Amino acid sequence: MNPHFFLPSGLADSELETVLQAAAGRSSMTPFDPQLVRFVTDFAKSILLDPAARAYPELVVLANFFKPVNIGKLQQQLTGAPSALFVGRGLVFHMAPSNVDSVFLYSSLLSLLCGNINLIRISRGSGPQVRFIIDKLAQCLAPAGLSERFFVLTYEHDDAITSLISRYCHLRVVWGGDSTVNKIRSLPLRPTALELCFPDRFSAAMLQADAVLALAPAALAQLSSQFYNDTIWFSQQACSSPRLVAWIGSGDACTAARERFWAAFAAHLAQKEYENSAGMVMDRFVTACLAATAPGHRETATLDFPTRILLDNTPLTTLKHYHCGNGLFYEQVFEAVPAFFRTLSDREQTLSVFGFTGQELAQSLPVLPMRALDRITRIGHALDFSHVWDGGNLLHSFTRQIDLQL
Repeated sequence: MNPHFFLPSGLADSELETVLQAAAGRSSMTPFDPQLVRFVTDFAKSILLDPAARAYPELVVLANFFKPVNIGKLQQQLTGAPSALFVGRGLVFHMAPSNVDSVFLYSSLLSLLCGNINLIRISRGSGPQVRFIIDKLAQCLAPAGLSERFFVLTYEHDDAITSLISRYCHLRVVWGGDSTVNKIRSLPLRPTALELCFPDRFSAAMLQADAVLALAPAALAQLSSQFYNDTIWFSQQACSSPRLVAWIGSGDACTAARERFWAAFAAHLAQKEYENSAGMVMDRFVTACLAATAPGHRETATLDFPTRILLDNTPLTTLKHYHCGNGLFYEQVFEAVPAFFRTLSDREQTLSVFGFTGQELAQSLPVLPMRALDRITRIGHALDFSHVWDGGNLLHSFTRQIDLQL
């Protein structure tokens, strides 16, 4: 079947190769050209000023990320030696994930700011949030004169279409599970093209037990709210959403801290409306059954929302693949940070922490296994996006550096 173009809206569905030929032949714009900056800031403003955006809090976060002050900081990040010249890579093909509707905007808008032409493939099953996004983009793209630099389309999984686009693009960006990444990687790119992949990752939260026990009730309620934002948005399907909670301290302190924290979290949940569909309940039940057969299983605290499964402190290599998100948390207890760090692997992405200083954690980083952890942040900021993602600088990935030696 032919792909369907959402943007530009008047583009015929049969014109893909014509679009690709024209796009690949255009010149890149200067990174952070005023025309590009104006479009992105206008798009962000259109979200922030629309009351309907309140139904999509993650889009409000995205719009704040692309405010003028932050774009100015991003522009300052893209600097090099006086003899270096940064230019866009050309045509960038983004394959968006189906589980986090808005994530394609971060990479595609950063790529646009870097001067590239962008073609984004989104899932056919995308929900109302994507429709809201596309309407906003359509309102801003045409007046900005950028309709021929930002294409959004959809098509069923079709190797022929993906291969056609891949023959023309200069950079392929793949967001998806391991199987999706492996499948797309098997499809050839033009010899000079690069590929940037964001496969399955696993993220965790780490709390210092004594610090939790020392919190006043108001501060504990605030911590619960921050943890809620990290975990319940996207139903833990985002790669940076904590799925494991590691408790650091003595056995008695961790037991008391766990009881106090989860009681406060339950009180916070009682004030919220959140998704807990029959499918999510079944996913948690199946995962709990699988975990119960694992050698490291100690107890399943509850099968309610959230479902909590306490495990021993051995590496969770297999159990991480079972984890379904959807309000399920593995828990482990360690006496010290290095003991926890040694159990991690190259699958881990984000660690959100409470009760630790950066200096404390820096002292433990040398014990991390190779490629383990790309990001450490405070609880409440796990879903914050940055131009440095999965250990790489996206601004550098979306540009080429021409070395002038004159």
